[in-house]
Amino acid sequence: MKLEENQISIIGLGYVGLPLAIEFAKKYNVLGFDIDQTRTEELALGVDRTFEANLTDLLKVIESKKVKGINGLSFTNNLEDLKQCNV
Repeated sequence: MKLEENQISIIGLGYVGLPLAIEFAKKYNVLGFDIDQTRTEELALGVDRTFEANLTDLLKVIESKKVKGINGLSFTNNLEDLKQCNV
């Protein structure tokens, strides 16, 4: 399997996880997981109430996932969604 075909999961979208997810999502397909549903819903809209993320980069990787569908960042609070990830 090629690295570009992997689905990366980042668990925990706090001060370490969110910036890490954004950086990986610039080149790879990333699923950000957090147990806080409100947090994942806000992040999917490009809102970071903790100010941990570079909002410009966050919006770019969210939009990339929506438009291209290959690389970019999406969010979930559902453990079942992690089954699709292999990294």
